[in-house]
Amino acid sequence: MNQGKIGQFISEIRKEKNMNQQDLANLLGVTSKTISRWETGKYMPDLSLFTEISNVLDVSLNELFQGERIIGKKNKDSIEIEAKLEIKEKQYKELINLFMTENCKHTRKKQHDIYFSPETPSFFGEDIDDECIRIRIQKNKYILCYKKIFFGENESDIHIAEYETEISNLDATINILKGVRINKVCDLIKTRDTFIYKNLFEISLDSVENLGYFIEIEIYDKNLPVKQANQLLLNFIKEMNLDITKRNLKGYSYMMYDKLKKENKTF
Repeated sequence: MNQGKIGQFISEIRKEKNMNQQDLANLLGVTSKTISRWETGKYMPDLSLFTEISNVLDVSLNELFQGERIIGKKNKDSIEIEAKLEIKEKQYKELINLFMTENCKHTRKKQHDIYFSPETPSFFGEDIDDECIRIRIQKNKYILCYKKIFFGENESDIHIAEYETEISNLDATINILKGVRINKVCDLIKTRDTFIYKNLFEISLDSVENLGYFIEIEIYDKNLPVKQANQLLLNFIKEMNLDITKRNLKGYSYMMYDKLKKENKTF
């Protein structure tokens, strides 16, 4: 994100709305000096204020992050910007309590995922699984999903393409996959607590049977450009004192496959 460009954009939109710096400061609960520092590019607004700034100035988060008006269509691609990190049980419990006290929108789900792989080339057995096919069993619903990770050149390019559809007959679908030589690899069962945090992030805290505890942070605004969304993600990870070196790109399915292989229970 370009700090100077964002500040100039805030200044331009503020003036369009016939507000002085004190007017904007009053609406945001900050000082006029803080507004001046933003607009001159000396400081970046605090992450927690971005949603409120976009609401007050009547601009999208995407426009605010880019520092310019954007005229375009909603991104129709199924692109996810997310990071999954392994955490300790104590941290897992502390984070659940934190987001509970923040009064975030919250859901809890028990999920049973069945993972599959083509016979050749297999999705499993390499250093990392960048593709997966799964069926998620959730109450009386069955969701068939294909997911692929695109790594790019560095952390700011990582994103995920995901496509899913509901199916009505689990056994028939498994038989169809088996018929085209896509076989079941493993089952994965987890409890997922999901929170919508400040309308910026979808945060999932997972307790995965036989694997441990994880936090998955996903950018809530699907229209943000990949690089800017990833920068927002990395800033949040730092703000929450999470360890980016614990970022898990292997995925639960690969971890379970590796565990079962070591225990001689699969393949």
